[in-house]
This record gives sequence, structure tokens and C-alpha cells, in this order.
Amino acid sequence: MTLTAYFLCLFGLTYGFGKSVGVPTDENCPILDGIHVSVLRRIFGAGFHKHILSEFELMLTSTILPERCHIIVEETVPRGAYVDADELRDLEEKSGLHVRVPATVSTEKAEFESEAFRVLIHRNLEVQENLRVTKIMFPIKMRYHRPAPSTSVKENPSAIVKIQNPRILLNCQGEDLTENCTSRVVTGYCSNFETKCQYINLPYKVNVANLEVSVPVGNSDHTSLVVAITTLITCGGTIYLLVTLYRDEKTHLRTD
Repeated sequence: MTLTAYFLCLFGLTYGFGKSVGVPTDENCPILDGIHVSVLRRIFGAGFHKHILSEFELMLTSTILPERCHIIVEETVPRGAYVDADELRDLEEKSGLHVRVPATVSTEKAEFESEAFRVLIHRNLEVQENLRVTKIMFPIKMRYHRPAPSTSVKENPSAIVKIQNPRILLNCQGEDLTENCTSRVVTGYCSNFETKCQYINLPYKVNVANLEVSVPVGNSDHTSLVVAITTLITCGGTIYLLVTLYRDEKTHLRTD
């Protein structure tokens, strides 16, 4: 993303453009009147290996937050994608990104055999004058999808994987933000991912409705051809092995 595009996107989020997520339906949370949250999200990477980059900005107007605040970002990974737990552990050791995956995730299953699951990411907010900012980048991989018929002669078939925008939970040390904000209070894991804490579920503006990835899939129009070639190769290999074994046995008998 160029610097010009970045500032245009930031301007749009600040002044009301973009997708709204989790907008309050009532006014039973006065603390949110002075917090304006903007999120920039994009996905990049070659092939089946991608990275999701999310940048978070909390602009404080009439609300004052303590200096030590953190967020829990709840990402929903769709059935067409997965995260590698070992890779996330290595990432935590190298970058300090604290991640928890509550479910057991298979890295071998195809899309049609899998289910969506959550990824919980803890991040401390940095203080920049009247802003609280942070960013998160974590790896995600695409799964194998069922073959599909080609829609045109020139284009290969593909599947679209949609990644929803996350839920953002705010908690600050030394102050109970949930007081007088019952409509937005949720319970989630604390920063240690062992005990439970109360958070404010933040509404925010984001630059995309969701992230989309186009995944190449096999062409089901070629099924008969693939089966025929596979059968031919298998039969040919089997005959070759039988002939070789027969010759070796015959040579062995002559030697004896």
C-alpha cells in the first residue's frame, strides 16, 4: 500500500467511510462516545501461504483511558483456511505475538472436511498522544478445495475464501471500563489465556467488509482424463514390476 493510499484510507475511516462493525444499538455505554476506533486490514502473500495484517487505532476525544490497556482480537478462520500451531509458537518466541487457538486444528484436512474456528490474539496498546495504536500480522494458509467445473475456456476454476472482520475486546489495567457499559460487556480470556476477564466489545470502522482470497482448484471437467491416465500409469507400473520379479526369479533359479 502506497503512502498516499494509506492516508486516503485513514481519512475515509476517520470521517465516516468504510464498513461499520458492531455499532451500538443503544446509548447505554457513554465511554464509547469519546472513543473512535479505526481498523485497516489487508491480506498478502503468494500461493496458499498468506499473512493477515491488521492495524488498530483508538482515537480518544472526550474519553480518557489509562496508559496500560490491551485488546483481545478474536479472528474467525473459515473452513477454507487454517493456522499452523507450531508456526504460531515460533512466531510468539520471535516477535512476542501472544496467540491462542482454543480448538484442535488439523493441517491435513480439505476444506469440505473442516470447520471454522477462532484464533485469539493479545496485543498491548501503545500510547501516541490521544491515540492508542497497535498492529498484528499473523500467518494463515489456504486448504485444498473440491474440484469445480471451469466457467470459461481461458480461466481455470477457483474458490473464494472469505475471512470475516474480527471482534475487538478492550480492557485496561487499574480501571473498570465495564461500569455503566452493560450493553457492550463480554467475558473473554485474560491476557494469560488462562483465567477469564470482562471486556468492552468495541465497535469500529474498517476499510473492507471482509478479506477475500481466490484459491485455485482442480478442473472437474478433466476428471475422466485424469482417471484414465492414472489407471494407465498404475497398470503399466504393475506389469513392469511383475516382469522384473519374474526375470529375477528365473535368473536366480538358473544360478542354483
